[in-house]
Amino acid sequence: MFLRFASGLPRFLRRPIALDEAWRLVMRAGAERERNFLRLLKRAVYERPQSPYLALLRWAGVAYGDLESCVSKDGVEGALEKLFDAGVRIGLDEFKGKQPIERNGLRIDVRAGDFDNPLLVREFEVATGGSTGPRRRLAIDFDLLVEETALQLLYYSANRFESRPRALWRPIPPGSSGLKNALRAAKSGHPLDRWFTPQPFTMTPRLLPSAVFTACTVAWGEILGGLIPPPEFTPLDQGAKVARWAAAWVRAGRPPGLCLPAGNAVRVAQAALESGLDISGAWFRVGGEPLTPAKYEVIRKAGAETFSGWSISEAGMLGGGCASRQEIDEIHLFTGKTAFLQRPVAFRGGAEVIPALHLTTLMPATPKIMLNVDSGDYGIMSRRRCGCPLEEAGLPLHLHTIRSYEKLTAGGMHFVGMHLAAIIEADLPRAFGGSPTDYQFVEEQDGTAGRVVVVVSPRLGPIEESRLLATVLAALGTETRSDRMMADNWMQGGVLRVARREPNVTPEGKTPPVWVVSSGAGTGGGRSAQ
Repeated sequence: MFLRFASGLPRFLRRPIALDEAWRLVMRAGAERERNFLRLLKRAVYERPQSPYLALLRWAGVAYGDLESCVSKDGVEGALEKLFDAGVRIGLDEFKGKQPIERNGLRIDVRAGDFDNPLLVREFEVATGGSTGPRRRLAIDFDLLVEETALQLLYYSANRFESRPRALWRPIPPGSSGLKNALRAAKSGHPLDRWFTPQPFTMTPRLLPSAVFTACTVAWGEILGGLIPPPEFTPLDQGAKVARWAAAWVRAGRPPGLCLPAGNAVRVAQAALESGLDISGAWFRVGGEPLTPAKYEVIRKAGAETFSGWSISEAGMLGGGCASRQEIDEIHLFTGKTAFLQRPVAFRGGAEVIPALHLTTLMPATPKIMLNVDSGDYGIMSRRRCGCPLEEAGLPLHLHTIRSYEKLTAGGMHFVGMHLAAIIEADLPRAFGGSPTDYQFVEEQDGTAGRVVVVVSPRLGPIEESRLLATVLAALGTETRSDRMMADNWMQGGVLRVARREPNVTPEGKTPPVWVVSSGAGTGGGRSAQ
């Protein structure tokens, strides 16, 4: 894999994509989406006996010819609606291999790897965001980055972002977002000026594989003209360092662009306000956690502006900011690359019903094959005439107030409910007494910086809070080195707090291990993008 990456990287970087080529690629994907969908399902599912989707389709009595006829008659979304109603859909826990696929008369034992895309050339691996389960390795090939560079060019151009001096404040591998953003920027012909990272770049044995891929990327970028800047360790309490970089470009008459989680954007804005740094005119491309009105207000107060994106590791980029937005996080969905259905799922033990977004991949380069897979996210979806360039590119479907359920997404890091439930139900009662109903994780996104509160019932008596937080952070970092990186980010950012009160209870009297506080449109908190 490393040899493929090292030999393919210079070819990838030497030929940037121009804006007119990006338009052609995006328009073609939209025009050929039915053909791409059928071809992908034929090659990756119907011709792959071990695919769990094939067993599910056979159980539903859907042969390839039936699917072909349905798509011809009803289109991609019409066919997906019928498949969904026939039971051809995958839940969050099924997709992560946490529980078998069970339908009437059918049981399929699955692993997360069963949904890997068998068509990929595995040129490098990154870790998932952990938003739908423990972080796992994902194969990425350069074809995916070509597709996503074209999409990124379009929505960066629409938001007047593409020619600005640009920086990241994103993790280095094993996290995926930093490296992919750096490569896409280089491929677009607008390489990064700086790459700030909350993780130190070290060649320790534990991080050696990730460090080697990062070092190779930076080295080839340097050889080819400084296309990839070396990552600079910038802990989350050093927002002033990033603000100074932005202010220097403002003084030079070129307000810059920053790609970073929404919470980090607030850190930069607050540092600028506190230090008297002028970052007016800067643009922040935000994601990783909800862009709430309170966060947006701090960024605007510092004179900067935002636009949003939405991605998940398993499918890549899903949407990009509308240049004529009516909501602060409004995006155009990339419907040439992914199909979207909204269907209700039960939330908080059935106390609420969430219009969850179910994803289906259409292109052959995505890391995972997804067919009506519950993404764990939801939002307000609509079609409207906005007149921005993304609509002209054939992307009329909009989404805003993007949130997720039963996940914690503060600080740009993602932990899924099942991982957290084990801490609530086993680790904390074992260490501090009580029962699972005495503890709860609560995500609060109403403020300018998202935080996670570990709620502990007062009936347990005195508890050493520092030891409880250390126990939680240690448990969060047990799955993979990527989990340890995320837990370290929470520690750096002071994301985790303790509150002594009774946990939240649903109207049915249930005490969920994870409780997400509503932050808009009557919905629970969540995430937006990478």
